[in-house]
Order: sequence, then structure tokens, then C-alpha cells
Amino acid sequence: MSRGDFFVVDSLGQTPVATKYRVALGVAVSIKAGEFVTKDDEDVKIAVDGQSNTVNWIGVAASDSTDTVLAKGSVYVYDDPAYLFRGEVTTSGNLAETVRNTEVTLDVTSSKHTIDENDTTNGALRIINYDSDAGTADVRMSDSMFLK
Repeated sequence: MSRGDFFVVDSLGQTPVATKYRVALGVAVSIKAGEFVTKDDEDVKIAVDGQSNTVNWIGVAASDSTDTVLAKGSVYVYDDPAYLFRGEVTTSGNLAETVRNTEVTLDVTSSKHTIDENDTTNGALRIINYDSDAGTADVRMSDSMFLK
């Protein structure tokens, strides 16, 4: 994955605060800063392609993880559900007023995380604003994820 796919654009007027989470062993630096992460039991991991709101989304990594093949590590995550994150969309031509307040999923390829503005099945991210010229959208984690 690439570093910096998502970043905080609004932290409610405060300096963004990141919380430390544990990462399972198995891959060296499995999470890069700017990637969305989810939590499974005790450990956080990188969000997968099309992952829905039925899993426990945590936020966006503020640091690269320190895990290795042989040792667990940690990662700092911007985990406040009120934070607004900006990232690229999969297809900027789809950005129109109709996508605002739509809950969508994450597109994950081997090189990048993007907002899949076209996939609204069990969306985990709510589009708040967009910039069709830049091909970006501002998202918050979906409210439905916090009602589990």
C-alpha cells in the first residue's frame, strides 16, 4: 500500500489525537500511515477491499506500524468518529451531489486505498463533501458502525 492515502482534514478545531493500538505479528510494517484500519479481537489490521460496516472500524493510521514477521507491534490511529478524512475516490466522474451523505465502501488494491463512491452496500464511510476536480471526497466513518 502507499503511504498517506487518507489524512485528517477536520478534527473539530483541535489538534488531531492518535491512540496506540496493538498489531499482530506476521508481516513487517503491515499498516502504513494514512490507511484505514479495523479491529479484530485485540489487534488492529488494515481494512480490506469492500469491507462493510459489520466489522469494527477504528480509523486512519497516523503512523506506520512497528510489527515484524516475528513480533507484534503497534500503530497510532486517528480513531475519533467525528474526524473528517480526505482521500481519493475510485472514479472521480461519479462525483455529483447525489453522493453526498451516501454510505460507501473502501476500494483496496495492492497499491492504494480509495473511496468507492459507487458501492453503497453496507457502506462504512459517509461522504460529507467532495471535489470532483481533485477527485477527492471527505468522509467520516458511518454512523451505522457505532450502533452495533
